[in-house]
Amino acid sequence: MNTPTTRQTILEAYHETTSGVSSAFSTGLSKTLRQLKARLGSWIPPPEASVLDLGCGHGEWLRLLWERGGRDLTGVNLSEGELAVARSLVPAHFVQQDVLTFLASADRQWDVITAFHFLEHLTKEDLLRCMQGIARALAPNGVLLVMTPNALSPFCGITRHWDLTHEWAFTPPNFRQLAALSGFRPAVEFRECGPIPHGLLSTVRWLLWQWRRQTIRFWLLVETGSDKGGVYTMDMLVRLRKA
Repeated sequence: MNTPTTRQTILEAYHETTSGVSSAFSTGLSKTLRQLKARLGSWIPPPEASVLDLGCGHGEWLRLLWERGGRDLTGVNLSEGELAVARSLVPAHFVQQDVLTFLASADRQWDVITAFHFLEHLTKEDLLRCMQGIARALAPNGVLLVMTPNALSPFCGITRHWDLTHEWAFTPPNFRQLAALSGFRPAVEFRECGPIPHGLLSTVRWLLWQWRRQTIRFWLLVETGSDKGGVYTMDMLVRLRKA
């Protein structure tokens, strides 16, 4: 009998050891949904879109889509603990399976595929296979939405090393490379995941962040002659369209 690797052991008990005891989980569903709505904004799929969520976690994203009228919703995850929470949140279709295996055997296509805090868990070899599998599983003109650690941030090390199963962090050029190799259009869109004004304290944080991001931009301009795209938060959102 093969002995499970450290990675396999952590992933199988991910809810019990990691996501279920994180500060994000303890803050509650309403705050998570509010942040998702604010961050995604116009990128949120319309109710009629079919959506596949890879590494769906506790199902908060699918719950948001359900509340907005979405009904063709599928989530894939390895952690049974996370899936138990997800099933209690939203009546979507959930599959407990490795994402690469799921994509390789998928017998349908989706309008939108999402991968929030998932791709950073993959090795480079598995990453390319996953992106190619996503492209195959997307309907014509389908959209891939990603949230992942941003290596351009001066504090990227926090998110890169937050989880023992994280393999690496991404820069915008990484996604342009992946787009060219995986069947996506070359025009890739990026958004920051910074403070969201919704009250006095959050507005102050937002203003301070605007000042801080300008200092980061100035630093990059001085050292390299380029602002490197202007996406500097520890996490970033990415949107790719199928070629």
